[in-house]
Amino acid sequence: LKPDREQATTAFRILQEALTNTRRHSWASRVDIFLEQRDGTFVLTISDNGVGIGSKAVKCSPSLGLIGMRERAALVGGRVEITGAPGRGTTVTVHVPVTRPSPES
Repeated sequence: LKPDREQATTAFRILQEALTNTRRHSWASRVDIFLEQRDGTFVLTISDNGVGIGSKAVKCSPSLGLIGMRERAALVGGRVEITGAPGRGTTVTVHVPVTRPSPES
């Protein structure tokens, strides 16, 4: 299965935002990006070894970047999970269901 254009663009834009946040806030020396397909879901994981984000910041952040990532994913039926801990880096995981092509296509 392949993501459609909208799903692929959504994942790319979220990746851009996650990398921008890493550059601006994390002081990371390394970023790992993984892309896989699991049970009909396109999973993109971005992890860094930076200063980390606290759970309160993840839940309560007024950051337009974090809000935008979640909203973008929701528009294609997906979700974004952001985890981290001070001193232990941050991981952004994007789950986007892959659309199956219709029999007519």
